[in-house]
Amino acid sequence: MKFATHFLTALAALNLLAADPFAEGVRTTEPLTAEEQQKTFRLPPGFTVQLVAAEPELRKPMNMAFDGAGRLWFTESREYPWPTNASPRDTIRILSDFDANGRAQKVTTFATNLNIPIGLYPFQSPSSDGSGKLTWKCVGWSIPNIWLFEDLDGDLVGDKKEKLLGPFDHTRDTHGNQASFRRGNDGWIYATHGFNNRSKVAGKDGHEVFFPSGNTYRFRMDGSRIEHWTHGQVNPFGLTFDAMGNLFSADCHSSPIYQLLRGGHYPSFGAPDDGLGFAPTTIQHTHGSTAICGITVLDDPSWPEEFRDNLIIGNVMPSRINRDRVEWRGSTSVGHEMPDLVSVTDPWFRPVDLQLGPDGALWVADFYNRIIGHYEVPLVHPARDRERGRIWRIVPPTRASAPGVPPGRDVNNSTAARLDNTPTRRDAGGTVVAALTLPTTLDGLIAELASSNRTRRVLAMNAIQDRFANTAVAALHRAVEGAKNPHQWIHAMWLLRRF
Repeated sequence: MKFATHFLTALAALNLLAADPFAEGVRTTEPLTAEEQQKTFRLPPGFTVQLVAAEPELRKPMNMAFDGAGRLWFTESREYPWPTNASPRDTIRILSDFDANGRAQKVTTFATNLNIPIGLYPFQSPSSDGSGKLTWKCVGWSIPNIWLFEDLDGDLVGDKKEKLLGPFDHTRDTHGNQASFRRGNDGWIYATHGFNNRSKVAGKDGHEVFFPSGNTYRFRMDGSRIEHWTHGQVNPFGLTFDAMGNLFSADCHSSPIYQLLRGGHYPSFGAPDDGLGFAPTTIQHTHGSTAICGITVLDDPSWPEEFRDNLIIGNVMPSRINRDRVEWRGSTSVGHEMPDLVSVTDPWFRPVDLQLGPDGALWVADFYNRIIGHYEVPLVHPARDRERGRIWRIVPPTRASAPGVPPGRDVNNSTAARLDNTPTRRDAGGTVVAALTLPTTLDGLIAELASSNRTRRVLAMNAIQDRFANTAVAALHRAVEGAKNPHQWIHAMWLLRRF
């Protein structure tokens, strides 16, 4: 009788699992159009979701990054999770000219014929041809190297491709690749090395690093040096810095969020620590899944107080965006599980990357697919979708309900592109600024270092270094001496440290 009871209980549990469309490795529902999917979003009261782009403008977006001109760059991979030896179809694309509903009116293909690109970092700096003109460039991953792509003629299409670092191992696992490129206050790019592959890579200076499966690292933008940052984690995918410069990662198959301490060792499959024990874990609860990817901090003042400074992560198996409140116990971050920020009734929703925009909204890359599992479902399963993908914009109520302003003015009062429905944004001095576009002058960029929006501050800081280099030093000293707020002071100090 006892055995029969246990059997019936287990059978009932299996029936419930089978009835849950979010528990199926291969979704049995049919895909929805983007407009149909938009109606399935469940958000906190007052929040809105806008469709930024969808197929055929993009397919299978993976990582995103903003540039200072108000454009959203992203990688897309139709090949994922199986690289091709023939003619790869993957690209780096750029969305721009966003209308009043957040929809991108223009899409530009910057680089083509890539093989499972994930990480990317766009920036503008003097041309490599020695002319001194500014050109747009992008650091991007495509099997087996990290590359530098450059647009030499100003049409936002890459004309030149140069290897920065590599080759990285991709033979043991096809999704444990280089991702989550984020530029730190020190000017280096931080990145994740995913599961199982064993890479030995050296910078141009000859210094070699070894990544046995999950690790994080940093490298200089010219490829001159690469350094280990942390050891362990199973499959990190997603990095974010908070306003204080703390670095956090999202990780699959271990604890979902870690605060990454330089040189720290973190749990992995059978990986040892360094004799000092593992570094602290920020969040140990699993949010009901090990499929965690993408992470950012909701630290823009336009977000309601209850969401402010929360860490959020994409959870692609249950099709949710999870939220955690961070408590600081001394120098240790401790996460507390909060209600999800986003859930849906469409099980094809796959939020693989999250970005806090320079407009204060949350931008979401949706890999929209019947299958997301890598080992749970065969890599060559024919039901994997290759043609769909969406990018969404989640707008908090304080931003959606605030009064609008005439199309935009930046801190220099020059005309700037903007999202027409984005309400007033002001800098530390009370000046109205554009939603997405940053100023182009040195004085304007230094003023942006005081912005209440972390993304704007970081974009401005990097543009000052990349475009003005050492000629900015005197102006930065003046900014330190007369800083409008701590944000401007610390970012100016970091820039002086870089120079």
